[in-house]
Amino acid sequence: MRITTKNEFKPTFATEMQLVGLGFVAALLLTVGNASGSEIEAFTEPLRVVDVPAAEVGVIEKIHVREGDDVSQRQWLAQLEDHVLQASLELARAAKDATGSKMAAETDLAVRRKQLESYRELNSQGNASQRELDRSEGDFNQAAARMQNVQEELEVRRLEFERVKTQINQRRIESPIDGVVVEINKEIGEFVSPHDPVVMRIVELDSLKATFSVPMANIGGIRAGQEVSLRFSSDEQTCDGIIEFVSPVADPESASVPVKVRIPNRDRKVPSGVVCRWDLTVREPANRSARSMPVVSPEPSTR
Repeated sequence: MRITTKNEFKPTFATEMQLVGLGFVAALLLTVGNASGSEIEAFTEPLRVVDVPAAEVGVIEKIHVREGDDVSQRQWLAQLEDHVLQASLELARAAKDATGSKMAAETDLAVRRKQLESYRELNSQGNASQRELDRSEGDFNQAAARMQNVQEELEVRRLEFERVKTQINQRRIESPIDGVVVEINKEIGEFVSPHDPVVMRIVELDSLKATFSVPMANIGGIRAGQEVSLRFSSDEQTCDGIIEFVSPVADPESASVPVKVRIPNRDRKVPSGVVCRWDLTVREPANRSARSMPVVSPEPSTR
């Protein structure tokens, strides 16, 4: 049995709430103090990694680049065999350029037009019957229809020629970005199938990216467009980066928020795959004054 003395201290509800509030503030200050002097780490990565596929199935006939080559967007990288399509293209070109049927239809239409004009004049003078005029109009309309049919056929031939050209172009493998060839997956003579269409891999190194896991206590005030200073442990090199994306979804297991930083690297002094450190300091664009992170906004009190 517990005996309570008369002078024993018994905290009131208000006192307990004050103690809880002081404990929260103390913990918050401790968190800010630890974070403000800390750094977080991430690895640099290529800004973009593209596995370049072949749009068609076939056998690799030519490869125009080697691993390590710099390539530009739309540069010709490799070629699938297209001998059959080239032959089809020549046939389609010959059909497209054939003009005999068109010339015959044009000549016939011109003759029928003159005949119709003559019958109309004769009919107006009373020297040709209405039946003869109607027959001449029918002949002219038939000639016009034949001319229309020839024109439509020539248009179909032109479209067939363009279709074969497109098929040939699809057998040319071009670079979708400016970058560096880091891996070639196929050899000359190797078959490219729908299940394994990737021919090579290209990465963009003129800009890198790093994805940092920022503690939730430090995320306040960090937003896309701000500038940051990064440090690299290999040679104590530093460079600037730009915050590209702040995830709206936090990782509950690590209590952190992914933040992606783009690192301009046109001179390629910063390699991909190295550790970079960020002290959670940000700068506003246009070289505004720097301020340290985190910016912690305490929850509003309720009464």
